[in-house]
Amino acid sequence: MQAADRSVVGHPEAKAALEMALLDLVGKISGLSVSELVGGRLRDEMGLSFSVANPDFDADLEDVAALWDDGVRIFKLKTGFADHAFDLMRLERLRDRYGDKVDLRIDYNQGLAAYDAVRTLRDLEAFRPTFIEQPVKMHEREVLAHISHVIDAPIMADESVFDAKTALLGAQIRMADVFSLKVMKSGGIRRALEVASIARAAGIEVYGGCMFETGLAHAAGTHLMAAVPDLRLQCEFYMATYYVQDDILLEPFPVRQGRVLVPDGPGLGVSVDPEKLAHYAVANVMD
Repeated sequence: MQAADRSVVGHPEAKAALEMALLDLVGKISGLSVSELVGGRLRDEMGLSFSVANPDFDADLEDVAALWDDGVRIFKLKTGFADHAFDLMRLERLRDRYGDKVDLRIDYNQGLAAYDAVRTLRDLEAFRPTFIEQPVKMHEREVLAHISHVIDAPIMADESVFDAKTALLGAQIRMADVFSLKVMKSGGIRRALEVASIARAAGIEVYGGCMFETGLAHAAGTHLMAAVPDLRLQCEFYMATYYVQDDILLEPFPVRQGRVLVPDGPGLGVSVDPEKLAHYAVANVMD
C-alpha cells in the first residue's frame, strides 16, 4: 500500500479495493477476520440507516413503511434538492407518523449556500434530527465550523474530511460534531481508522458511511465499523439489500431486523460469485 501511495496520487477508491483484497487474503491465510486484523472485532452488529431521497415523497413514505416493517428505525433524509418547504414537509410528516420511535437524520450533500445556511438549518431543529450532514461545500470548512458552533443539532462532516490531515484540521477548528467514515473516501480501512482515532481523541463521534456500493464494499465497511471503539450513530450499509437488483456475492449481505451483521469467517467473511463478476466486468459491459 505504501508503494501505491508513492506511485499514484489520489484515486482512494482504487487503493481501497487493493487494500480490501490484501486484507481478505491475509485474513483467509491466518484464519482471522479483517476487523480482527485491523484492531479487534468490538461488535457483532450495528443499526442500519436508510436514505430517503425520492422527489416523489408518497413513494418514499411507502418505502419507509416497508422498511419499518423490516425493523429499520433510522432514516436519513436527503435535503436541498428541492425547496425548503418540501424538506420541512417531509420532516414534519415523518415525525408526526413515527414520533420519537424514529431516528431522523438530515443530509444536504453540500447543498446550502454559506450565507444563508444558519437560518435554514435553524428551521430544522424543531424536528430533533440526530445530526445534519455536510450542509455546505467541502472546502468551506471554516463555515462548517461556524455552523457547528451556533446550531444546537449535531453537525456531521462528510466531504470535508477525507483523510487524517483533514480530520486533524477538523478537530483543531472543531469543524463538526461527527465525522463520516468511508472506506472508499479515505483509501482503505486503515486510513479510515486514522480518521476515527483523531475523532475519538477530539471527542468527535463517527458514523459508518458509504458511496453507493455492493455487498463486497459493504463487508469492508462493516469490518471497519466493527473495529471502531465507540459507535453510537451506526451505519448506512443498505444498498446491497434495498437498492442493488443483482449483487455479486454468493450469499446476500447480512441484514436482519434493521441491523447489519458483521460477516463471520476469515477475511471479509463473504465470497464473490465468479459468474456474476465475469458478467459485470467492465470488459464485458463495454463489449
